[in-house]
Amino acid sequence: MQFCLLEGRRAGQIRKKGFSKRLISVLLARCLCGHCEAMASAVDSMCCREVDAYWALVQDLVPATDITCLTLHPGFDACCLNPFSLQVAYLNFRQEHGALHASRAEQFRYTAYRQVVRWAHGFLGREIRKAIPACIVAAIRRQYPEEGGTYRGFQWPHMGDDQ
Repeated sequence: MQFCLLEGRRAGQIRKKGFSKRLISVLLARCLCGHCEAMASAVDSMCCREVDAYWALVQDLVPATDITCLTLHPGFDACCLNPFSLQVAYLNFRQEHGALHASRAEQFRYTAYRQVVRWAHGFLGREIRKAIPACIVAAIRRQYPEEGGTYRGFQWPHMGDDQ
């Protein structure tokens, strides 16, 4: 259903990133919300509507709404994109873990990713990571873009001291 809309709207942008037509169709076919963008791996290419923890945030809204994506949730901007909220969250992170030696945009992206995971999953603990849906990652990257447009994507934690 959303695939045709996405194919027309985003395929040209995605081809510029070097993705093949086949990969674009596979990645975007998973999108149910109409806001996903193709990511570099399958783990990064899930939709917010595929992950119960994220979609429950939309379904639990009172009064009920016809929101189709978590990025349209009234709390998403306040929690995950607002620079003042992110600044306070980053100060808390820095106090607990030390400063990130990165650009302001990268600090805010990292903090926004932590915020949305905490919002959806609660406290996870050290080295427990969750992939973030493509629509959410895309919204955060649009708000706080990396100069040069190169991003890391989801990374599993290192298992052991030898890495």
